[in-house]
Amino acid sequence: MGAEVVVAPVGNPKGYKEVAYVVGGVEVRERLSALAVKKAMGAERLLLLAGFSLCEVYGGCGDFRSGAEVVKRGVRTELGLPGDADVAVLPNALGAKFRFADRKTEGYFASAYREILKRLDAWAPSSIVVDTSHGINYMSLMAVEAARLAAAVLAASNKEAVEITVVNSEPLVGDAERLHVMELHRKRITPSSAVQLVARPFLVNENKGYFQAYAGKCGVDKPFKWGRALFNGVYLYLAARRGEAAECRDYLEGEFEVQVKGHGGVYIYEKYPRPQHAYLHALTDVVSRIFPKEAGELSAGELENLARIYAPSEAVEAIVRNELDKLRRILAEPVCRGERAKLADITEGVKARCAADRRNLYAHGGLEKNVTYVKCQGGDLYFSYGECLDEVDRHL
Repeated sequence: MGAEVVVAPVGNPKGYKEVAYVVGGVEVRERLSALAVKKAMGAERLLLLAGFSLCEVYGGCGDFRSGAEVVKRGVRTELGLPGDADVAVLPNALGAKFRFADRKTEGYFASAYREILKRLDAWAPSSIVVDTSHGINYMSLMAVEAARLAAAVLAASNKEAVEITVVNSEPLVGDAERLHVMELHRKRITPSSAVQLVARPFLVNENKGYFQAYAGKCGVDKPFKWGRALFNGVYLYLAARRGEAAECRDYLEGEFEVQVKGHGGVYIYEKYPRPQHAYLHALTDVVSRIFPKEAGELSAGELENLARIYAPSEAVEAIVRNELDKLRRILAEPVCRGERAKLADITEGVKARCAADRRNLYAHGGLEKNVTYVKCQGGDLYFSYGECLDEVDRHL
């Protein structure tokens, strides 16, 4: 992956005055702190998150698409942005004139997540700096969380860590001419910690009520099964259900559309994404990227590699790898042959029906003997669930 990207919410640039920003000992004169941070750090790209309410400042609102274009042009011109800077326009609340239908501000977070993820996919940075110096307070808070979620998807997709740093400048008071930009927080998101981040909302059934109204065609039960499987290293199940996860992700893409209508000078966002859409999208996108295609069968080598990269804890990695080591010893030829057979049939001589419980499923890294088939081929073991896949489904 590449170098650094700066992400920053922006308020009304017309009110910004040029000052000297001091970033890590480097002094840069700019109207916008994010531009100073970009120059001082040598970052390759800049993404500004501008509120749709700026359409009134720069010439007219109309529908969301046309108003967003007005804002982009206005911000670019006002700040003299370089060609390697981009502007994303997000629905934002401002006083009584711009508001969400539910009178909350959460649509900003979900839209910020999607717009940030689009740029991260295109730019593939190794580190992200979120500058929270400008914009309304809720914008900064939500931009940080949105960037963290998007960075997790990128880390899982590229199998490489992404570092995220949050910075903020001193407030501009009176005629101050020199402001220091300070580092507030720094975190390294690895593929394994990315799994923790995207799966955590889906680990307990008590959270289903939070997602119920927003899961749509995905259904509320399936994402919780995918989240628990990802968190507990049941990779064979996820490979088999990859198609469903990808369909859910594709459906969710349409839920990020924003529609706004003007009513007597008041602009109300009537359609917009919720945080639930962002969390659902992150989970399904990660599952779809970890498993590029649906597969009913995975080798021991593939399962071991998945655990090494994505297991959210040393305990989960150890469970999966120890189970594979044990099965390699037990199933050495001539015990295991090229024909597919259930583990219980081979190891115990029992014609077992498809039956498992959650504890055993997790304790054996998804390779529970009564639901898992195995065959030996080319010096490796190949596992599948066959007709027992629905039974595994039932226990997740």
